[in-house]
Order: sequence, then structure tokens, then C-alpha cells
Amino acid sequence: MAGPTLLFIGHVSLDRVRNPWGERLQLGGAALYAALGAKVLYDRVKLISAVGKDFKQLSFLHSTFPGSLIRRVNAPTTSFDISYDQNFQARYDAVRLGAGAAIKVADLPAHWVSRDVYVHLAPMRPQKVEKFAARIRKLCPETWVSIHSSPDYLGKAENRRILRKLAEKADLMVVNDQEASALAETGSLTSALSALKAKRLAVTLGQMGAILVEEGRMQMIPALSGLKATLKDTTGAGDTWCGTLLAAYALSRDWTKAVVAACLISAVKCLGWGFERLRRLRLKSLEDIAYHVLKLREGTVQSVLEEFLGEKP
Repeated sequence: MAGPTLLFIGHVSLDRVRNPWGERLQLGGAALYAALGAKVLYDRVKLISAVGKDFKQLSFLHSTFPGSLIRRVNAPTTSFDISYDQNFQARYDAVRLGAGAAIKVADLPAHWVSRDVYVHLAPMRPQKVEKFAARIRKLCPETWVSIHSSPDYLGKAENRRILRKLAEKADLMVVNDQEASALAETGSLTSALSALKAKRLAVTLGQMGAILVEEGRMQMIPALSGLKATLKDTTGAGDTWCGTLLAAYALSRDWTKAVVAACLISAVKCLGWGFERLRRLRLKSLEDIAYHVLKLREGTVQSVLEEFLGEKP
């Protein structure tokens, strides 16, 4: 029996990233990173987004995510200038929403919404996310909806109010530890975990792993990455985590296994610039993730990638 289709809605962008390793102009966007994280494990992945006429990689998007809806609009492609310090703390030097503002609720085809679809709403304006969630629930109340926000939207009280309301209605809300505290308007993560009401809340803790709160029960799941390599680029790590989490859960129906898989793949993503470590990586099962990580530690990843991709040296 085929599993659900995973549908990611949100931004595809062009990012200028500066960090201790240098500077790169690269393809990015929260929805794209999440979709690529899912694609590592799962075939049935689609994307809804909007790009500008300046966007040159439509063929990559359509070949990687067949059947996706990517509108080209008369506006520059969404772009971000992001700087990282020595500890890989991010600072957004410039945000140009551009084509991202053209992502509309009407872009979601009614026949795509069913109980056999997981819809993931990547970081967008909370008001837009709220409209998407309302349309999905109206079309099919049984459709899975997960939401991931970002610090950019937590500064305003109205945005926090909307996101707290959405967390109560969504099947899954994903935030990091700082976002959880900001959303709950408290300086304590433990207080935030008690204050936030959600059907299912995942709080990412970086290299430590994640906390999953489900129906009032809290479980801490360690990352267990086993990777001791140097970080190259952390852009999109949280979004990758979300996508892999949904794909791993769709395969296993086990949240512990899904969180561990998400931590592993997001850690692998950070070993290279952008999504270069994910672009062609295809694993056949959750067990193959651990095998891949072990090979990375041994320095024999190239031969393993060839095995996974079905390629000959």
C-alpha cells in the first residue's frame, strides 16, 4: 500500500550566505530544504511555491519533485542575505520577499487535499499560514497539517497569538528551543513546554536532539548523529529536519525513529554548502541512514553514495 504524498508549501529562494568558510550564492528556501530532506527517504514529494522570471533552475525543481506547482511571477525571486559568526549564529542582513509574496492559498488545488496527504506549511507570514490551514481543514478535516515557523515572525504579539492558535489545531508544530520560549513569551524552555498547547509539539535542540510533546507527555530524543566533522553551512538545517521527520514518520509510524532520522540527515546536510549533501542522496530505508553516517565517519562516503544511487565508479 502506497504511503501518503508529502506536500511542502513555502519559499524557494536565492541565498547569499557568508560564514567562516567563505561566501556563496546558492539556491535555498525553507520549503525547498524541507522537501529535499524528505526526498532523501521518500519518493512521493511535491512542492508549491513561486519564483521570479530571473529564476534559472525550474528544470531542477520539476525533475526532483514531479507534479509540483511552481509559479513564475513578475517579481524577483525571494532572496536572503545571511551572515554567520564563528559559532554559526545567523544574522539576516537582507530579506527580499519578492516572488514569495505571490504564494496564494488559491494555489493549493482542492483535489490535492485528502487524508492521504501530509501538508507541511514552511515558514511564511502567520496570517498566510492561518489561511492555508483553514482551507485545508475545510476541504478535508482529516488531512495532516504540520507547521514550522521562524524567529522572523515571532517579534510581533499578533503573530505569536496566531501561531499559538495554529499549534493547537495542527497535527504537528515544530520550533527550536529559542522559538518555543519566544512563542510562549517566557524565558524558560521548561515553562514554554508547559504553556504551549499543541496536539503534537516538536522542539529541536540542535546537536542534542529534540523534545517531543504529545498529548501532554514529554519525551526527549537524543540526536545520536555520531558525526565529528566540521560544520560547513547550517542554512536550512531546521527545515531539512522537518522534511526528513515527516518522511521518516510516513515510513515507520514511529516518532522516536523519525526524530533520530531527522537529526542524522540534518547533520549530514550541514557538512556541505547549501543542500549539496542532499541533492542526489537517496536512501532506501531508515536503517540506511545509520549505515551512511558510519561510512561518513570512516571517510568512505563516495562508494556508499554510488551504492545508494545505483551508479558505477
